[in-house]
Amino acid sequence: MMYRVAASLLAGSLTASAFQPSHHFITKGIFAANSRKMSLSAMANMQSGPAYCEMCGTPTQLIIPEGDERERHVCGDPKCGHIAYQNPKVVVGAICTYNDQVLLCQRAIEPCAGKWGYPQGFLELGETSRQGAARETWEEAGVKFDPAKSELLAIYNLAGMQIQMIYRAELENDDFEAGHESSDVKFVPWDDIQMEELAFPTVAWGLEHAREMRDEANPAIQERTKLMTMDGQWKVEEG
Repeated sequence: MMYRVAASLLAGSLTASAFQPSHHFITKGIFAANSRKMSLSAMANMQSGPAYCEMCGTPTQLIIPEGDERERHVCGDPKCGHIAYQNPKVVVGAICTYNDQVLLCQRAIEPCAGKWGYPQGFLELGETSRQGAARETWEEAGVKFDPAKSELLAIYNLAGMQIQMIYRAELENDDFEAGHESSDVKFVPWDDIQMEELAFPTVAWGLEHAREMRDEANPAIQERTKLMTMDGQWKVEEG
């Protein structure tokens, strides 16, 4: 399920509030000593990179390697010099329907335990994004679908640190069984979805778009970006 690891891992040191308006991230990263602003990429590297070299265990240094343009966590031992590149996490999810009802899972873990959403989580090594979405659906809701028949519905870029790929899938039956990360699972008619009970804004985005596209044979792919500006404000852009 999404945010299985500490939520801070998803976007540097962003907590669940990264997907809500918050200034914690700003005060902890952007405005450093001497009131000098840092780039968001440098802040992300500082917050999320390893403190010790993954190859030899030497403490790392946050520097710009020769020939690079960004700060990276570099091994402090010149004989090693390993560079730890930090890249966005990929999250995959599935909005599954049966007889015009949507499969929703109630989160059994923090953040937002007790809130609802569609199955989603981190893409694993060795699987395609469609396969990952199907696996997460099975793990969280005990529901299976053919990954090859799923359709890409949305791509969300969050704070430059996470990319979400959301698919839609029509199920063959309404069988389900809550996994260990879900306290409850149910099928809900579109009109009965309680938007205030959803875990994250991205969940609302996906469900709203899925509803708009439910009668379309070839759904339009929604692209949306949520980022933090240099003045510390959250901004949502289409595309």
